[in-house]
Amino acid sequence: MLAVEAVGISKMYGSKRGVIDLNMEVKQGEVFGFIGPNGAGKSTTIRMIMQLLYPTKGKLSVLGTMLDKERPGLRKRIGYLPSEVISYPKMSGKQVLELTARAYGLKLEDTLAMEYADRLQWNPNQKIKSYSLGNRKKLGLILALMHRPDLLILDEPTSGLDPLVQRELFVLLSDLNKKEGMTIFYSTHVLSEVEKLCERVAFIREGQLLRVSRLDDLSHDRTHKVSVQFETAGDHIDAYGLRELDPDVTFDGSHHFLQTGESLQAALSKLSQLPIVDLTIRRPTIEELFMDDYRIDAEEGGERA
Repeated sequence: MLAVEAVGISKMYGSKRGVIDLNMEVKQGEVFGFIGPNGAGKSTTIRMIMQLLYPTKGKLSVLGTMLDKERPGLRKRIGYLPSEVISYPKMSGKQVLELTARAYGLKLEDTLAMEYADRLQWNPNQKIKSYSLGNRKKLGLILALMHRPDLLILDEPTSGLDPLVQRELFVLLSDLNKKEGMTIFYSTHVLSEVEKLCERVAFIREGQLLRVSRLDDLSHDRTHKVSVQFETAGDHIDAYGLRELDPDVTFDGSHHFLQTGESLQAALSKLSQLPIVDLTIRRPTIEELFMDDYRIDAEEGGERA
């Protein structure tokens, strides 16, 4: 059984698009990255999974249940963190936790809410109106996790969190996935975050999926990035014949930057004959791969990247 299965779903807001002909599968027990720039259609997709919106066309099922009508029982199996957390300003954080626990048919002490509060360094005794953006986000995370959902959906979960809390969040999510088998749908425009957690990633742009790939496949099917500094800069950008390796080589006044193509060995053979002072070789980041896809897609479609 799949955690999420979308078959040709589209969502239109009158004449404006939300998502177009989206086909996507999220496997149970995986951490699935859903990435794209703001306005790409990420939140629209999530709201359809949460039954807050319904597709204009296509079929969508979640945890084996077809969303062809209201399914209130299904929501109890899902934890959802929206991109903006809004709650009752006059209540304390603990009161909101108690209220939410009762909505799930639980007592607060029967949940892990207070354990999560300690891990995320969150004070439950303050009034909601006094919370910073980061503390409201922590509240949202605890609310999403407290009932031990089968499927956890996170929409921009790190916005407002300081780096130390972000790191603890990544450890927590990794534990929930690996030790408890929780399926996590991780939506973000911060592309480096998916490298820390996700097994597969979907790229969405202007309401359409560009591709769905395993991170391992992404890191092995592309080139290496090379930064090289020579003893002398040369009198023009290609003084050392680097365009033989990469026609798009660039130069910032001290270092040349190029991609190796498919053969790293050929690049090293060429570079070994040159007067190198400094050399760095690395795999491209997920962000660089993603932006390359955007650029290629725009060039082929004649659109603006």
